[in-house]
Amino acid sequence: MTEITEYNVSPFYPPVSTRRHLIDPTAFGLAMVGGPIITGIAGAPLLLIPSFATLFGGPIYLLAGVPVMLFHLRRHRPKPAGWALLALATFLALFTSVTLIAWAKNGNLNGISAILIFGSVFAPIWGSVSGAIYHRLERDFFKQTL
Repeated sequence: MTEITEYNVSPFYPPVSTRRHLIDPTAFGLAMVGGPIITGIAGAPLLLIPSFATLFGGPIYLLAGVPVMLFHLRRHRPKPAGWALLALATFLALFTSVTLIAWAKNGNLNGISAILIFGSVFAPIWGSVSGAIYHRLERDFFKQTL
């Protein structure tokens, strides 16, 4: 007879070994909004492209990035390089599907290819700047479960 306390490892129900981390909501909100804005302000004297990229890509960055970054932060410690890689991966996953749908529908990829080129450059920049802002502003006192 088996004991009730016997521990069976199943590939269908792996043991939960990941701790959940608390998130500072104020620092997270400022980081997600501030990343694109600071990049646009800092890049405006050099080129006007970062300012226009903030206007066009900022809402998409927030809509797609907030849930992904919240999910990531619950399980991993925040690092700017990790945020940059995650922002690029999220962007490529989102716009690869959009590109495939546009290609299958009518084959006109002129506007979408421009978005892919600029987004592939700005997504990791915004992610790393957002990660640096969060890393700088996070305080243990304000962390909560989200």
